[in-house]
Amino acid sequence: MIRQANKFDVPEIIKLLKQYRDAAPLDVLKYADDEEYIIQLLSELLAGSGVIFLAEKDDVIIGMLIAAIIPNIWNPKARQCSEVAYWVDPEYRGGTAAYRLITAYVSECNAMVKQGKIQFYTMTKMVNSPDLKYNKFGFYKLEETWYR
Repeated sequence: MIRQANKFDVPEIIKLLKQYRDAAPLDVLKYADDEEYIIQLLSELLAGSGVIFLAEKDDVIIGMLIAAIIPNIWNPKARQCSEVAYWVDPEYRGGTAAYRLITAYVSECNAMVKQGKIQFYTMTKMVNSPDLKYNKFGFYKLEETWYR
């Protein structure tokens, strides 16, 4: 089942975020552990500055897709919804949770576009992520991000 998160889900979301952090290929994230900051950020997203979808199986939260609504850096009149964390517990990969999370995100973002709340939305993919075909969901490749 896919559903929107609520304030009571924050402890479970933090557990998933720690799994996400530990799997990230960026060493600086390995030391990210400011739970007070994360709780504040999640509270703002839950209050309307973004969306958080959760995947559940047998009443256990097994995945998440977190996105923030932000002004576009090049055009402050344009607002976008940008995915910032997308994770399914490795034990539950290979099922439909990842697909259903993206489908819920696309559906919600399409509604926000129709309402004029955002003008577009984005997804990212880390180099060590499964090779999901985002174009199957109607996405077009916009850029690649490189770090040093």
